[in-house]
Amino acid sequence: MLIPAADKQRVVAELLESDTFRRAEQMKRLLRYLVEQEEAGRSHAVTEYELGVSALGRRDDFCPETDSSVRTRLHGLRQRLEEYYAGREGWRLEVPKGSYRPVYVKVGGEERPGAAGGGGGRRWIVAGVMGLVVAVAAGVLPRESAMERLWQPVVGAGVKPVLLVGQPMHVWVRDIQGQAEQALDYPHFPDALPESESFRRYWKPRTSEGARLVLHPSPNATLWGDAVGAAWASRFLGQRMLPAEMVPESTLRSEVALKGKPVLAFGRPEYSPAIGRYLRAAGGYQVGMVNELRRYAIHRGAERYVNELGSNETNHGLVTVMRDGVARVMIFSGITSDGSAAGIEYLTEERAVGELWEKLREEGYGEWPAVFQVVLKISSSDGYAMAARYERHVVLQR
Repeated sequence: MLIPAADKQRVVAELLESDTFRRAEQMKRLLRYLVEQEEAGRSHAVTEYELGVSALGRRDDFCPETDSSVRTRLHGLRQRLEEYYAGREGWRLEVPKGSYRPVYVKVGGEERPGAAGGGGGRRWIVAGVMGLVVAVAAGVLPRESAMERLWQPVVGAGVKPVLLVGQPMHVWVRDIQGQAEQALDYPHFPDALPESESFRRYWKPRTSEGARLVLHPSPNATLWGDAVGAAWASRFLGQRMLPAEMVPESTLRSEVALKGKPVLAFGRPEYSPAIGRYLRAAGGYQVGMVNELRRYAIHRGAERYVNELGSNETNHGLVTVMRDGVARVMIFSGITSDGSAAGIEYLTEERAVGELWEKLREEGYGEWPAVFQVVLKISSSDGYAMAARYERHVVLQR
């Protein structure tokens, strides 16, 4: 059933004037903004940053990663809507979880036909079904978005997702304060590099007078982009009230421990054996050194994606989505760790996922494929992913 424009205006006006919303100015501003964007047909393009700045009056340097005010206000808005409509019939406004698009739903108040006249009853059922189909097609009733369908095997698996983070072997610099005997207490490599002039020029602002530097190996480190990617995934799942379990690669003895669980893996095959095995099983793009290029690349057959030499402003990432039974395995990798951070941001952006789904739908897919990959081109700044755009995709298993 389509809601008449006059009823839509009345629903919004009654909400804003109600005791539930009268003194909640920020909630009212947020609600007005969401309704305006829905009427303009651009709900799909609304972002958390936009809501913070345009609806809630945050400054231009508002950062959704560190400021949860938009998520908090949306949660509060949904609670107030539930409170207002409790026990009421008629048209109501809802903002489905995971969406910024208001929907209008008719609850109760309909006159149902009597039991007499079986033909009339059947006609009512057919009419009701057809009305529901029309309403869904018109967007009056909420529809499951492409992103919700993609993430359903993760959030709906019934088990806690695993965030698997690769761990390259690191050699880091320790200052033993000139006490040579203390060096014996720490596993370390000969300190020829720290004694070099160029190295000391680099470290001079960071070391004290009389510093004695040694190289100390550590298996318990992660690259920045992988850590950022895992943190982003944890926040995304947390917004859906789904806690995740962080698992460092060094604690994983076999992927058998992951079987049947949703897995989000971050890293490159060179320091994550599990990711290497997942990518080989997918059978598509791989990430590693290409000998004839003498460079690290994302490659598949004759296809090569490489970064420009001497540039830290362009990068490439690889997102791989697979199924493990009914659960999802998502792998975020790249030529550098920027690829991990950019990949999870891309796959949690409703507009980006919607555009990817449209490409697949045009190819004849009615559901997300069992195994597919997306290559991303990334804009970076000093090793930090700033933005990612679609480069190409490949379906490896329907």
